[in-house]
Amino acid sequence: MKERMKDLYQGGSITASGLLKALHQGWLTLEDVVEIVGENNAAAVIRDAKLQEISKACNAVIVSGMDITLGEETVHFNLSIEDQTNIANLFRVVELGGTAFPYQSDGGVCRIYTAAEIAQIYIAAQTLITTQTTYHNELKSYVLSLKDTDKIAAVTYGMTLPKKYLTEMQAKLAVAQAQMDAIVERMNAMVSDNAEQ
Repeated sequence: MKERMKDLYQGGSITASGLLKALHQGWLTLEDVVEIVGENNAAAVIRDAKLQEISKACNAVIVSGMDITLGEETVHFNLSIEDQTNIANLFRVVELGGTAFPYQSDGGVCRIYTAAEIAQIYIAAQTLITTQTTYHNELKSYVLSLKDTDKIAAVTYGMTLPKKYLTEMQAKLAVAQAQMDAIVERMNAMVSDNAEQ
């Protein structure tokens, strides 16, 4: 298998990411990867492949979306770029004073969502996006700090961050949560004002 992968890599048919996938599948050892890419290039190649891997994993988590309980119903929302734009536009309608708007959840039927539900969907989406991108950025910083190929190869998306990076992530997410709380407070005030009129 090593010789086949070496030929594919040298022929340009697979990239360092492909070698890293083969490593994770158990088809190659780390020593095989180092031998294929060369000792001098090993850390840089494995690091670049790892950065691509964690970026793709982050995107996949975000795009897969989230489930939200709205009343008695659990609804799933994907978060592709198009879905993110649609949800942001829905929220903008609410910001401009809209009290309800139609939208179709993933695999659902188009229905009318109240302003409160739209705010809940928007906040859940932004929370997921912010959490995942912040985690990704801290994990990326950690990978960039590593010199040892074994340690770089061992990094996986979803792993617990080392304390320094976890602390930084938590501080950033606390700021984001404070902003989400402020949005909820503002939305509740708007709903209350509309109910009094």
